[in-house]
Order: sequence, then structure tokens, then C-alpha cells
Amino acid sequence: MMESDREILESLTVDDLQEQHRGIAEAVGVEGLISLTDVYGGSSIYIPQKKELVKNRVYRNILHEYDGTNIKELAVRYNVCESTVYNIVRDKIIKGSARQQIPGQINFADIGI
Repeated sequence: MMESDREILESLTVDDLQEQHRGIAEAVGVEGLISLTDVYGGSSIYIPQKKELVKNRVYRNILHEYDGTNIKELAVRYNVCESTVYNIVRDKIIKGSARQQIPGQINFADIGI
């Protein structure tokens, strides 16, 4: 009696796979590989580097920690270039919300000049 595809899938091991699929199965498990085929079967997918996985969190941290004076420090802490930090916090800089104002100092943006 022949096994059905479902029965075969349930009992698959890494040794049953073609060589080009074994690396993926070793990384995510055979069940993970089967799940990937359910979603992406037959198509090409891009697997990002770890740096890409954490990018949104890093950018959010930079935006939160920016105080108007620490572009260099944030660039070093998060291993990005200063221009990246500037681009992330640009709106804060333009709006002036991150600038530390000296008591009594007039902000020209506030008076419409």
C-alpha cells in the first residue's frame, strides 16, 4: 500500500530531503521547512541579515534617546553612521522638539519669523 503525501510529510527526516533543502531544514527543522512550503512553496524568498531584523527597533531607540546633542554617541552605540542618525531624527531637529532651550531664550519658529 502506498503512503499518502501527508503521511510521508509527517515522517520526513533531514536524510529524506534533497541536498539543497537540508540546510534550511537543519536551521528551522523539518516541520519549519514544511510550514515554509505552505506559505512560500515554489517561490523565491529573501532571508534578511540579522541587522535588518533589528533595524526598526534600533531606529526607534535612536529616536527615543536623541536629546539634540548626541548624534555621534548614538551612531557609535548603535553601529550606524552619523548621517543615518541624522536622517532618523531629522523631523525632531526641524520641529525643534529635541533642542534644549535655555530659559528665556526665544525660538524664532515659535514667533513665526
